[in-house]
Amino acid sequence: MSEIHGAVGAYVVNALDPEELEEFEAHLAVCPTCSREVAEFGETAAELSLLASVPPPPAALRGSILSAISEVRPLPPEPPAETAQAEPTGNGTQTVTADIRHAVDELALRRQQRRTRLLSVLLAAVLAAAVALGGVVYTLVQTRQAQVAQQAAQQAAETELLTAPDVQTYSATMKDGGQISFVVSRSLDRAMFIGKDLPAVGADQTYQLWTLEGKRPIADNLVAGGGDRQEFFRETLSGVTGLAVSVEAAGGAQQPTPSAIQAVTELSS
Repeated sequence: MSEIHGAVGAYVVNALDPEELEEFEAHLAVCPTCSREVAEFGETAAELSLLASVPPPPAALRGSILSAISEVRPLPPEPPAETAQAEPTGNGTQTVTADIRHAVDELALRRQQRRTRLLSVLLAAVLAAAVALGGVVYTLVQTRQAQVAQQAAQQAAETELLTAPDVQTYSATMKDGGQISFVVSRSLDRAMFIGKDLPAVGADQTYQLWTLEGKRPIADNLVAGGGDRQEFFRETLSGVTGLAVSVEAAGGAQQPTPSAIQAVTELSS
C-alpha cells in the first residue's frame, strides 16, 4: 500500500483486503494522525450506518468504495509539535510567525478537505446500502401483496362455490381415519376437497386427489397430510363421474395405488 495515509476511509468501512489491513494496522499503531482520523470517521460511520444497518451491502459496494477512495489524494502526516522551534527575535520575527501560521492554516485546510472527501465516500457507501435495502423491502412488500391477493382470490372462489345454487356436498370417512367432503357445483364446473383431522403421512408420502371419468382416473392436486386441509380440484367436472383421494409417494402418481385409495365418491349427474 504505497499511500498508506489515504487508507483511513477504506479501513473504517472494512474495505481493505487482508494484506492491506495488516499493513495499515501496523502503521496505525505508530501514527497518531491516522489514529485520530480513524476515531473521527468511525464515529461518523456508526451514525450513518443507522440508515442501512439491516441487510448486507451489495456485492459491488466494495469496488465502488475502493474506486472512490482511490481518487482521494493522500496528505503527508502532520509534523510533530516539537518541530516548531523557538521564533527568532528581531525584525524577522513577524515574517517567520506569519509563515508558520500560513503553513499550519494550509495544512489544516488540506486535512479538512480530505476529511470532507472521505466522509462523502462513507455517505455514498451507506446510501448505496440503503438503496439495496429499499430494493429488498420493495420485493418483500410486492411478495406479501401477491400472497394477500392470492388468499383473497382463494376465499372468494370458496365463497362462490359454497353459495352456488346447485352446490352438493359428498361426505365420507377415509379408510385410515379422518372425515372428508367433496363440495361440487356443476354450474361452476368446480369441485373442492375438504379434510378434517386428516391423519399425518410420512415425509415421503402425500394425499392425492383424483377425478374419475367412468373407470379412468385422472391425477389431480396434492394435499398435505395432518390436520384440517382444503384444496380445489384442478380439473373441471366435464365428463367427471366420481372423485377420489389416495395416499401416494411424494410428488404424486399418474395412476392411483389400489391399496392406498382412501375414499371414492360417485357424483350424481
